[in-house]
Amino acid sequence: MGRFDSHLKKNLLHIHKNIYLSKSDEQYHEKILRYHDPSSPEAHYLLGQKMEEKGLLIKAYKHYQEAANVYSPYYFKAKQACRLLEDQITGDMGQVQKPTKTVLPFYAKVILCTLLIINVSLLILLFLFPSFSSTISSSLKMWNTGTDVVYETEDLPYVMYFPANTPKDKIEKSLHDQSIRLGRNVKNKNILIYGVSTTDSKLSFEVLPLKSRSIEESSFVKAEYNSVLSEPVKIRFLNNGKEAFSVDPSPLSFIGANVVRTALQSYMKDKGMPPERLNQLVADYPDNYLSFIPNEATTGSNSVSSSFTGSGGWVYNHEAAAMADMFYPNTPDSSPIPFNPVQVDIDKQTYSLIVKTPPYIISSHSIGIGKNDSTPIGRFPIRNRVLEPLGEHPGMFGTAALGMGDIAIHGTFDEASIENAMSHGCIRLTNPDIKEIYDLVPKGAVVTINDSNAEHKLKPVKQNLDQLIPDSGSGNNQTSGTIFTWAD
Repeated sequence: MGRFDSHLKKNLLHIHKNIYLSKSDEQYHEKILRYHDPSSPEAHYLLGQKMEEKGLLIKAYKHYQEAANVYSPYYFKAKQACRLLEDQITGDMGQVQKPTKTVLPFYAKVILCTLLIINVSLLILLFLFPSFSSTISSSLKMWNTGTDVVYETEDLPYVMYFPANTPKDKIEKSLHDQSIRLGRNVKNKNILIYGVSTTDSKLSFEVLPLKSRSIEESSFVKAEYNSVLSEPVKIRFLNNGKEAFSVDPSPLSFIGANVVRTALQSYMKDKGMPPERLNQLVADYPDNYLSFIPNEATTGSNSVSSSFTGSGGWVYNHEAAAMADMFYPNTPDSSPIPFNPVQVDIDKQTYSLIVKTPPYIISSHSIGIGKNDSTPIGRFPIRNRVLEPLGEHPGMFGTAALGMGDIAIHGTFDEASIENAMSHGCIRLTNPDIKEIYDLVPKGAVVTINDSNAEHKLKPVKQNLDQLIPDSGSGNNQTSGTIFTWAD
């Protein structure tokens, strides 16, 4: 709390800049979802209880479903609540009210009989006198009222796998034929097919129901079709017109794109929206989500364009919905790059650390861990990125650190502690090793600490990672006057 801050702030939740939320607010959890964390399992679960108490069972069920989509302390509670509500909703829908008999008044019966006689007479005239029929039909006129009628439909998403280097015309024809085939079996439903690349020959041109949002984000083409609307199949190649296939993306381009995307995802979670300009990710500490915008490896440029031109560097479109369309290489000869966040895996048993963005291992190093099992097991996001961190004693945290709350991954001058359990809980690397991974681990990257010898079926990157480092630095200040109190 700052020197002149209100003493009430310590009881408030800091959302953004000068925006705070009080837990006594009746709409506290609604505002948590709106302004802070749209996927908060706690907020969704408690709102589900609130809706259920009000008798709004459908809304309650939706909130419980959202809470059950994230593994948290509310996961099993939300699953149980969903099952109970499903039984209750099904039971309520099964109670069909019996219709009551309606008696028409005498004058209504007379009108209906008159209309019936008129209609029968017109039908006789139409069949017996064709000229009369043509006269009547020619007088009919369609009036354009200017009103659009929108019918609610259900989306049926699928994924279709294409081998690398599949010609564009073959992709279009395959999507068209599959959309028509699937549309024959359903009525008033949107058929959505997302095309993705595959190297598995068994999956080539297979069409399967879409189960994962990540597959949708990695797609390079999308087809949409509704048989009831009698419209042609709409096929759209994504990433602002980039070609579907040519060559596999460079591993370094893959890594550079996902380093920036990981920082973008973290910034959006903290601020509630993407930055208007990409250089906002390389601000001074503590907003140094990145050390720099990396070079796009195939062109050696880190210039950023707002739309795809194929001239090199990167494309950043802050209005895009999917991360794969928000940031990607501005090169015409690379395939779409799926979004795989940068992660750090630590294995206490083997004293090892790897930095990865599947399917690639970016870097791997030997580490030191806490004595007496003081290094905790679990998942921890990177909260601080700081160079030359200050501690109670000079140099206790080495030349750089990645803070995770009570502990950190930091450098050390005591190289004898590597591959040993000598710290008070922190993860130690040699100073050269921490400097090597520091620039490639953005703020918000998740660190997973395990106590087992985990196998990684990933590919080490053989190219020189220095190609990602721009010639001129970003100029952001990544040091801090804060005295850090990590466990060491």
